[in-house]
Amino acid sequence: MRKLLLLLPMILALAACQTVPTGPGAASDYYQRGRSALLGENFSAAIENFQEAVRLDPRYGEAFYGLGQAYEATGRKQLALKAYLDAIAVQPSLGKAQAAAGRLYFEQRDYGPAEAYLNKATTLIPSDPAPFYYLGEIYRMQGKCNSSVSMFKKALALNPAFLDAKDGLRRTQSEVCKSSGTRKTSTRTPTRPTYQKTDVFTGGGRALKPSEW
Repeated sequence: MRKLLLLLPMILALAACQTVPTGPGAASDYYQRGRSALLGENFSAAIENFQEAVRLDPRYGEAFYGLGQAYEATGRKQLALKAYLDAIAVQPSLGKAQAAAGRLYFEQRDYGPAEAYLNKATTLIPSDPAPFYYLGEIYRMQGKCNSSVSMFKKALALNPAFLDAKDGLRRTQSEVCKSSGTRKTSTRTPTRPTYQKTDVFTGGGRALKPSEW
C-alpha cells in the first residue's frame, strides 16, 4: 500500500505531461483531419494537421505528401517540393510523391531530376499517364523523336482523352521526328571536274585561233 502511495504522484505527473496522445494512432488521426480539410479546400487547416501528423510520426510518408498537396494548392511550390522530397526520403515506394516531385522539377525546367523522379514514378504507379506525358515533353524538347513518341503513346494508351498528350505527340511527330528525318548526310562520292586539252580558247565570246593570241 505504501509503495502504491509513493508511485501515485509519479503516475499522475506522467499523465499530465501526455495531454496530447502520441504514436501512430494519433498521427493517423491528424492525417485524416488533414485529408478532410484538404478535400474541403480549407488549406490552412490541412497544413496544420499534416504538420502535426509528421511531427508525431516523422516517417509518415503519406502525411508529407498531403502536406505537399496543401502547400501546392496555396501556391507555395518550393515548400511543396520539399514536402514531396521528405515523403520520398521516408517512403521511396510512394509513387505519387515521386510523380509530384518530378512534375514540379519539370515546371522549374530542371529536367535532370525531373526525368529521374518521373521514371521512378512510371515503375511505381504505371497506371498513371501523367509521368509518361511529362517524360514525353522532356524528350520532345531534347529532340529525341523515338523516346518522346513512345512516352506520349503510353500516356494515351492509359488515357485516350489526354489532350495534352495528343498535342505533344502531334508536335513531336511534326517538329522533332520530321526535322530529324531530313538531316541525312549524303553518302555519294563527289565527282571531280574533267579537263580537256585544246588549242582553241572556248571561253565567253568568239573563239580565238592560236595566231590571234
